[in-house]
Amino acid sequence: MLRAMAETPTVFVLGLTATGLAVARDVAPHGWRVIGVDADRTRPGCYSRHVHELPNLSRLPLGLALVDALLDAADRLPQAPIVVPAADDAVQWCIKHRKTLEPRVRLSQGLVAQRAGVLLDKSLFGQRCAELGLDVPLTVQPASIADVHDFVAQAGLPCIVKPRAGHLWRQRLRGQKLLVPQTLAELETALRDVIGDVSSVVLQELVPGPESNLLVAAVLSAETGGVKSVLTGRKIRQFPRNFGSGSLVRSESLPDVAQQSADIIERLDYRGLCGTEFKLDPRSGRLRLIEINPRPTLWYDLCRAAGTHLVWAHVQELAGFSPDVPAPQRDGVTWRYLVRDGLALAGAGPAALLASLREVPADTDAVFAWDDPLSGAASLGHAAFQAASHLKPGHK
Repeated sequence: MLRAMAETPTVFVLGLTATGLAVARDVAPHGWRVIGVDADRTRPGCYSRHVHELPNLSRLPLGLALVDALLDAADRLPQAPIVVPAADDAVQWCIKHRKTLEPRVRLSQGLVAQRAGVLLDKSLFGQRCAELGLDVPLTVQPASIADVHDFVAQAGLPCIVKPRAGHLWRQRLRGQKLLVPQTLAELETALRDVIGDVSSVVLQELVPGPESNLLVAAVLSAETGGVKSVLTGRKIRQFPRNFGSGSLVRSESLPDVAQQSADIIERLDYRGLCGTEFKLDPRSGRLRLIEINPRPTLWYDLCRAAGTHLVWAHVQELAGFSPDVPAPQRDGVTWRYLVRDGLALAGAGPAALLASLREVPADTDAVFAWDDPLSGAASLGHAAFQAASHLKPGHK
């Protein structure tokens, strides 16, 4: 297989969920070889026609063995391959092993501790936002139960409880990104029985308002600094409801979101691909910054569908080429994660389900595509497993 890659650059995608699949769908049609890496073979990208498997490498977990295998593969290629992480743990892996991998492997300048590492750590991110004076919900890292009580006195309840590093806690939280205790008793129980260590979480003020008040942006910043392109959109639904990942997202020109995203990314000196999320606070009419993901996000295939090829421009730059300038976005383009969106609608009740029948069909699905059927089929089992954990009794 490596001989067949001699004519074009090779891109290794770390993590083959719908996020990694979005990367592959934007790169492979240009004739570049995409090699997938994921130890979890239930992931939909493992079975996509856009993703190739390399023996003795593609099924390795993130660790030292993968470092050795990737360097061995790089030494047999005519040019240094590109690595694009498509999950938080993959971003951490790139940061940790960057010095060993370079220069035989090409990584974005954003994948360093002082950039991506800060964005991944909710506590460090909150501190950095405070230093820059960014409008974010009140966020604290408690050191004791007394700090928890002080936070509640300022922010009130309900509130949001987030692990400092979300990808390390998904199993303990049964796939959830966060917890939303409604009372002080619920908060104390969660910290004691679910989390265990108060200092391993951050507490965040809950910004009220519907899911449609969640406004997002996909951002491409040049490797030398400076934002090159931004696509903006609106979350219509999420799964799990209210505090999950997008299941229906629509492109929409939102100048304030685009401008604030670009300003924030440049002030943070971030490089490469990322995703920002804001919530419009109905109490003040202000945009509140919720999070920044230092990688492509779950709904990134919306960029390709809306004609703004951020991933393609990014890998071109990493390969040393003059990248194509991403075209302006087409508004009204809809991305849907069908399986998750169905579950979100089921939990929203009959009225929401009936209203969804009047929605315009999605322009692209996270995993299902007529010309890429196996990835969609593989996602059904993976989504069923995830949904089972989300829908357990008592799971919010």
